[in-house]
Amino acid sequence: MLHAMHEGKINVKPEDVGYDGSKLEALNAHYTKLIECGTLQGASYLISKNGQIFARSALGKLRYAADSQELLPQSIRKVYSITKAFTAVAIGLLIDRGLLYLHQSAASILPEMDTDKHRQITIFHLLTHTSGLNGDPGFYNEPYSLPWFEWAAEEVSKYDPSVNWKKVILAGPLQRMPGKEWIYSTSAYALLGEIIATVSGKSYEQYIHDEILQPLGMNRTFFTVPEALWDQVCATSSWQEEGIYSPGKAEEHEPPQAGNGLYSTLDDLWIFGQMMLNGGQFDGKRILSSRAVQLQTSNHLHGIVHQGWGSNQKNYPFGLGWSLEHYDLCSKGTYSHEGFGHSGLFIDPVEQLVFVFFVPSTKGYTHESVVLPRSIVWSGIL
Repeated sequence: MLHAMHEGKINVKPEDVGYDGSKLEALNAHYTKLIECGTLQGASYLISKNGQIFARSALGKLRYAADSQELLPQSIRKVYSITKAFTAVAIGLLIDRGLLYLHQSAASILPEMDTDKHRQITIFHLLTHTSGLNGDPGFYNEPYSLPWFEWAAEEVSKYDPSVNWKKVILAGPLQRMPGKEWIYSTSAYALLGEIIATVSGKSYEQYIHDEILQPLGMNRTFFTVPEALWDQVCATSSWQEEGIYSPGKAEEHEPPQAGNGLYSTLDDLWIFGQMMLNGGQFDGKRILSSRAVQLQTSNHLHGIVHQGWGSNQKNYPFGLGWSLEHYDLCSKGTYSHEGFGHSGLFIDPVEQLVFVFFVPSTKGYTHESVVLPRSIVWSGIL
């Protein structure tokens, strides 16, 4: 089956910014092959260098149904864990304003954490996934994972309304003492969302909108997609589709959507990435100080092990909410975040390059769809 390639508007030709345009043909061929063999439902991407967009393309299907319309460069997709990068930026913004400090005890803001067990956990620990709290289901490849924390909190509250979601997250023993191991924890980011809400006086979702999305002009990024745009949202399953029409609105008794809640587009994620690359500002609007950007994207872990998802790393690097793993041809200092289902935002400050991609699939994470395309993209730098 042939898949139409949809090309979006670009600012410059690849060669104008020192990029080999033939590598884009190789990237398109790679994605086409993955779609044809069923690994991917579709693929879309945007690449810029020196602030100039030279590639914006999409192919494949928007939805999982056989008669689905096609994925377009402007299609909306839930970006799941890329939301964590927005949460990290929001924490940085509060630090900039003198309302928080990095090594502040989370218990000084959230009373539920004011226990002998949790008092040592700091904002730094929550940001860097070193709090010792439970990791995401399946992190240790356990055969019988505990339920997702949001579902668990919902179920517990049905039987005992006095038990709030923070107590559900904090229940049981710590997996490690704080600062001893990198354990990827979306529930820790829910706590960061609550810290943002408590300190700012707004809901987490409203704070992200008012302080990041609106100033940057990210008009197609939402926690709840407006009904008029529902038919533009990519979904790979019936439960993802249901999430578009019946979004999990965070009520006062529910966790904020600080770890996995945003829907966005290639262009909007590019704006966010370019803001970081520009040292905290975009189009005249400053979000973070340049010092905060430098702090967030520097390695803060030394001698910390990472044993999740089959890894066995003894010195895992990580920033404040940003991954610092250097894959393949990316420059040292490249920082990134990925999202379930799958999506990614990669920022290379050495080459001044931003790469955003959506690779919707029911297959989950595959090296072919997530890792290998980066090599193709970076190999085009002249």
